[in-house]
This record gives sequence, C-alpha cells and structure tokens, in this order.
Amino acid sequence: MLTITKRISYILATGNKTHLKQFVSSHHPVDIAAAITPLRPEDILNVIETIGNHKSLEIFENLEKDTQKACLEYAAPERVITFFDALSTDEQADLLKLLSPDLKTKLLSLLEKSDREDLMGLVKYEEDTAGAHMTTNFFSMRPDVSAGQALTEIKKKHEEAETIYSIYVTDSEDHLVGVVSLKDLVLANSDAPIGRLMNPNVISAVVDEDVEMVAQKIAKYDLFAVPVVNGVKQMKGIITVDDVIDIVSREATEDIYALGAAGAPIDYVGSSVLRIARQRLTWLLALVCTGFVTGTLLKLYQKELSLHVQLAFFIPLLNGSAGNAGTQAATVIVRGLATGELTIPMAMNILFKEVRVGMLVGSGMGILAALFVFIITKDSHLAATVLASMILVVSFAKSLGGLLPVLFKKMNLDPALMSGPLLASVSDIFSIVTYLTLAKLIIPTLPI
Repeated sequence: MLTITKRISYILATGNKTHLKQFVSSHHPVDIAAAITPLRPEDILNVIETIGNHKSLEIFENLEKDTQKACLEYAAPERVITFFDALSTDEQADLLKLLSPDLKTKLLSLLEKSDREDLMGLVKYEEDTAGAHMTTNFFSMRPDVSAGQALTEIKKKHEEAETIYSIYVTDSEDHLVGVVSLKDLVLANSDAPIGRLMNPNVISAVVDEDVEMVAQKIAKYDLFAVPVVNGVKQMKGIITVDDVIDIVSREATEDIYALGAAGAPIDYVGSSVLRIARQRLTWLLALVCTGFVTGTLLKLYQKELSLHVQLAFFIPLLNGSAGNAGTQAATVIVRGLATGELTIPMAMNILFKEVRVGMLVGSGMGILAALFVFIITKDSHLAATVLASMILVVSFAKSLGGLLPVLFKKMNLDPALMSGPLLASVSDIFSIVTYLTLAKLIIPTLPI
C-alpha cells in the first residue's frame, strides 16, 4: 500500500493527469482509497476527480469518514456534492454528523427535497441503533404487483437500491407484510402476484433496537439484509450484511482497545506520537492511582513483612495469577455478550459457574505454587498460606471477571470497559489483603 501511495504522490508532483488516470484505473478502488488517505485533501480530490467516472465515486465511498470530512471541508460544496450524493443514505447520515453546521446546511440545500427529508429522518436516530445505520434505498412493492412487473421495476431502478436480492412487500400504509427473493421472482410465472410468492414470516428489526442485536439476527438467520420497521411495523429502511460487517469490525476493535485500556480506536499510522500518548495516558494514570492503593496496603502490613520477609517473595505470583484469571474470564464473558450467547438474566448462573471454575483452577494453581514455595523455603506454614490464598484470589478474580461485564451491560455501558489492566489492579488489592491476612492466621510467628 505504501508503494501505491508513493507512486501516486510522484505522479501528482509531475502533473501528468493521463498517467495518473491510467495508474489509478489499474487498481481496485478500495486499494486506491487506502493509499490516498495519508495525502492532503486537495491531492485526494485531485486523484478522485482525475478519474472522472463511476470508479471515482467508489474511491470516495471507501475513504474513512475523517478523510471524507476533510475533503468536504476543503472544497466548495458544489464541487463535492456529486461524491456526497453517491453515498448511501446511512453513510451520508454518519458523515453529516461530523460536519460543521454551516457545511451541513450548504450540503443539504444542494440535495433533492425527498433525499434531504430521508437524510434528516436518519440523523435524528440515536447512535448504535438500527435506525442510525439503516439505508432508505430499498425495493418495496404492493402484494398485487406481478412478478413480471416487479422484475421490470428492478431493472429500471436497480442503481437506486442498496440491494436487489430481497424485495419487501408492504400494504397501502407501508406496513411490512412479507418478503420475496429475487430468485423466486425470476423462477415464478410472470403473472403471479408477489403476495402469493412472498414469505410472510419476516425477520425484522425496530428502529431503536441495538445495532449489535441486528448483527446477531443477520448472522443467526444467514440473511443478506434485515428490514427496519417502526413501532407499528411500517417499513423504514434496511440494514445490509456489508453494513453489519463494518459494525461488527468496529465493535470488535472497540472491545479490544477497551480490554487493553487503550482508549478509543484511532488511526495508528496517521496519528502522531503525541496523539497516541495522550490517547493512552488517561487510563494509565487511573491505573497508577490503583497502584498507589497497592503500595499503601503494603505499608500497612510492613510489620508482618519485616517479621517474615519471605512473605514478600510471593506477592507478585499471587497478583499475576489473579490478574490473568480475571482477564481470562472477562474476555470470555465479553465475547459471549457480544455474540448473544450470554445475556443479562444469566448473571447469577455466570457468577455461580465462574466461582466453581475459579475454585477448581485455583486449587490446581495453588497446589503447584505451594509445592514450589515449600521446596525453596522448607516452610510448611508459608506454603499453606500461598495455597489458601491462591484458591481464594483466583476464585475472586474469576467471579469478578465474569460478573462485572454483565453488570456493565445492564447499566448500558460497554462490557469491555471492565478492561484487563483495571481488573488486574482490583484483583491485586484483593490479593494483597487476602494473602497477608491469611498469613497472620496461619503462620505462628506473626501476631494476629
């Protein structure tokens, strides 16, 4: 990709538009979009406008939203309205939310009245709902339309629709009553009304439904698209499988960043060192504060540690084991919540299962750790302390890692916010208190 970027930059510097057009035309629009993203907005527009055909629209469509925004802000709206108008309505709505009020007003004024009304209807929906991600470009027909008439209409207006593989059947008041596939239309008698061909059992989504739930429906029922309806089942739009792929990819990226306490996803290649550092610093400062708590706890137990110095040797072992166990559980639960395998009502079942898992794996880890402690210290009381502590702290960490993501989900927060580093810090605090408290109870030389 870097080679393509350098080549385009070199051709731009020479000013040879014929050579630029030949080079860009020989590559896929997705690759060109990725290659020109690091360039200045004026150079990006120069590349796109040099193509001057349908491919230029595809290149603009595949640019990142921030890059599209930069291009729209650089050029006069009259110059870029063709590119904006070529986007699907859901993509237009997403981009419109990023623009300044003045530019937004200018762009909207250049659209057809019907397109403008559709777009403003999408913008009003809350982020991460089905309504915010649907497109209004779809085929819907009445039940009495024949298969032949439907195919003729599809041929005439196929470029206006997001997909032609599913045709939705609606009544006179736009209530969704069925769906018919393109395959069924092609194979049916041309005089057959689509009301007889349609499947009345339509898997649909409501406009205010969480878009992740829509993604789960598409995956579960192996659909090309899901129709989106309002509260009275009036057809409002569709969400297609390619939109879902983008949604799932974005959500997965956000979860990975959250689990690593790395903040919100950003363009790593295009971001400066200062921006990346600022992005990560907030979480790291919070984790440093939890480290202060750990240090304070050790100070409170300094008498016990001074009387039995070997106690300090195994604090990192317990802290690391608890942190790893908690992160392991949290990762599994976050993934289960994301795919729909796990739900909020299952919270107590999850907790009970993770407690039992924690006790089993904690016992295995504890026995191994205790043997190690006894071999190197010959202190049976210290070995017993490590054994008991390991079972308790691993059970606690597993339970916490399993339960907190569910509680976060119930509070409408991202379950992945219960990040690995944060969970490890909380487990550290519990581990130190548990370990040193048990030491006072088990080791005879320590005062209770």
